[in-house]
Amino acid sequence: MRLSLRAVLIGLVALVAIGALVSAPAALEKTETKFSEGWCQTAGVSLTIEGAETTTRCATDFDGTSWQLFTATGNKVRGTAVYPTGFVCQINGYPQEQDCMDTPRYDEGSWAFFIAKPGSNKWQYAMTGAATHFGECGSAEAWIFVPGTESPETAKPKTEPKTHKCE
Repeated sequence: MRLSLRAVLIGLVALVAIGALVSAPAALEKTETKFSEGWCQTAGVSLTIEGAETTTRCATDFDGTSWQLFTATGNKVRGTAVYPTGFVCQINGYPQEQDCMDTPRYDEGSWAFFIAKPGSNKWQYAMTGAATHFGECGSAEAWIFVPGTESPETAKPKTEPKTHKCE
């Protein structure tokens, strides 16, 4: 009985190891995306971040999630220990005081996510998160840090989105 249990455990460990080896190349693949400073003028998705400073960049010919858009525009995003790619805790190291072990308390503030569809000059509060939203060509996305004294749903980006329709 002990040998068969041991054999099953060894088999399971081997299957997990094989699965990790097979999926590792896909996880390490990087999407080559070019980005430029400022709003997109041609095919691409614009990302503006209002935190310690305001930056706007365009990911040319971008096709991916909003979470991937951070990397595609040369930004660094950090999730929490519980939600490593599902909750934006820090962007480019801001806010420094958040340890990102868990979602921040209300009084610590948080990031709010806004989108503007192609051809629109108005921000909308995003109803999905960065890991599940896919930016479309010509659209713009904004992340603003909202202090704990404000509500993310009533906060708005200071910049006006510059979008266009891709053809």
